[in-house]
Amino acid sequence: MKPFYYLSDFPERKNAGQNFVAECPKCGKKHLSISKKTGAFHCFYAGCDFNGKLKDFWEERPYSDSSFTGNIGGNYTGTSKTTRYTDKENNAARSNSSTISGKSTSEVPMIPEDYKKLSPEVFSKIKPLTNDPETNDQDQLAARRYLADQGISLEKAIEARIGCLTHRCYGKDDEKKSTGTQYHCIAYVNYVNGQPVNVKYRSCDPSTIKITSDENATGTENPVCYTKFWSQDSPTTPCVPYNIDCINPLRVSEDHIPRLIVTEGEKDVLTLQEAGYPCVISVPNGAASDLAKTFEAFEPWLDQVRDIVICGDRDLPGRTLIKHLTDYFGARCLLTILPGDCKDISDVLATYGINVVREIIESAEPQHTSDIITVSERTSEILDALHGEYDHGYNVGYGPLTDHIFHPTDQGGLIITTGKPNSGKTDFLNDLTCRLMAKTGRYVCYLSFEVPDKNKHIAHLIQLMLGKVNTANYTREQLQPIVSFLNTHMVHLDLHEISPTPTNIIARADRVRRTAPLKYLIIDPYLFMEMETGRYSTETQAIKAMLTQMQAWGRNNNIWVIIVAHPRSLKKQNGKNELEDIDMYTISGSANWANLADFIFSISRIKEQDRSYTRLDMLKVRDQDLCQTGSVLYVRQTCGRYDERESEEQIVAEAQGKIMTKDRNPWLGEVGEVES
Repeated sequence: MKPFYYLSDFPERKNAGQNFVAECPKCGKKHLSISKKTGAFHCFYAGCDFNGKLKDFWEERPYSDSSFTGNIGGNYTGTSKTTRYTDKENNAARSNSSTISGKSTSEVPMIPEDYKKLSPEVFSKIKPLTNDPETNDQDQLAARRYLADQGISLEKAIEARIGCLTHRCYGKDDEKKSTGTQYHCIAYVNYVNGQPVNVKYRSCDPSTIKITSDENATGTENPVCYTKFWSQDSPTTPCVPYNIDCINPLRVSEDHIPRLIVTEGEKDVLTLQEAGYPCVISVPNGAASDLAKTFEAFEPWLDQVRDIVICGDRDLPGRTLIKHLTDYFGARCLLTILPGDCKDISDVLATYGINVVREIIESAEPQHTSDIITVSERTSEILDALHGEYDHGYNVGYGPLTDHIFHPTDQGGLIITTGKPNSGKTDFLNDLTCRLMAKTGRYVCYLSFEVPDKNKHIAHLIQLMLGKVNTANYTREQLQPIVSFLNTHMVHLDLHEISPTPTNIIARADRVRRTAPLKYLIIDPYLFMEMETGRYSTETQAIKAMLTQMQAWGRNNNIWVIIVAHPRSLKKQNGKNELEDIDMYTISGSANWANLADFIFSISRIKEQDRSYTRLDMLKVRDQDLCQTGSVLYVRQTCGRYDERESEEQIVAEAQGKIMTKDRNPWLGEVGEVES
């Protein structure tokens, strides 16, 4: 044998997709596969195990494709597993290992060549299945009967290299191995690089034959029940996924494998092979498999697979395994749906036949998630929208000028209110939310750090409802209807027992949402909220996380979250003794206020000799189908109500005595006027 080989040493090689197939120098059989891409080679003739890497590729790819060669440098001789690489290469390999599969520098990922072959003593006891019609071998006959009852043809089992023997197996309740009993067994021999690396024995003796029941007068027998005892021999742990060699890159001609099916047990692999699917594997320990360890050595093999069909069992352990597999493989996963009376895909074959098995595999679909919205599932809503049948929003109760810039729907989301200190932000929100309750019936939850006396705050809302500053002349009986109304339309949060973190605020608001038709959550102001800075390195990141959390909660529950946020320290304008104007990007802490909000408006209070008014500037409207950015002017009544005005000229004229329209009537009809 030569110490190393070049591609030119195999002049009679034949093309096989991404590989060459050539005659093996060791055994003389034409079972030697050579990767065109990496130069890795392996002989798949049973018992040969001639493997290595062509010297043509040593300098070109010195550290690649260890998954084929069993070493980092790839410098196998053709007949020896002696690894030859320099100290420099060795150091590079150790350094490389720290980034593979997220392991520490002291760990090196497993590769396929790490799996040891079954010992000759173990392998020699396993009898390959035959199709000899004259056989009297009881192991052969027992295995054939079992396979036939499962719907597995003898030809397919022979092709899968299934074996048989009499062997000691154990039940799940057997604590001591000495309690095992000898059974006729199926032997699922597993191969890596064509070499047997482990075997699982499964008893195939009938346990009970159920004769026709009283309700069944057909004279036919019910299906035979078989014992469920097993054991295995595996010189290496973790065990290899059964039939993993079906996606061995040196045995697959395609650059990419369109579909790999993953099942829970070896029998399911046979079932799907019987149905015509060659690329099928099963996890080695069923639902208890550690997937990270199971697949570690074969990640490069799995990377060439496009879609992974998860065909698990319907019981609780099986569903748990399906969840773990979908988490592990992610977006590549397609899920199957089994008939309700079948535990696994093998039951489907035995009950309904091979065509139903194929139908189940071919109809596998990605896991449904609400994050992905298809046109088909929204067809009705889309057609409604095209006919104008959608939420057109509602008036908030001021008039057409305000409706033009703020016309919310019940979709919910994030509203940011900003403005200079003492500009009337809280005062305006009191009027706005009171109108929302009285004129639209919306339910409001207040978290008002600026209003420590909740009694006075609610009393002020009653004054707004009445349009009166002095309510002393109203009797308790006259005021009770408004108190009762507010009791069914608002609530206060007072987080004196817990920290006002975003998570805690949402948790308390969620309690309100579950018992009341909550539509608005007011957080006034953001300054008093506690950001979870331990999870984020900067204030910007913490604010982004908070806003994202609030917006998502609002949208998911059709609730508007209104946050009052102060501006940063404003700069003086050049040449003027005035501060810069407030916009979306002057809010303190982060530009994400502007990026994430659905509405942003600022409140400004103008006090001059000839005019006094409040201006609302709508700085951002995400959905401009119903309203637009712009400004509205308001004059404030002494009771706290705000009346919109068309222009400053109107405000000046009003200040000079011109009578203008004001909203003076009680907002609830049950309460009449009383003498002041």
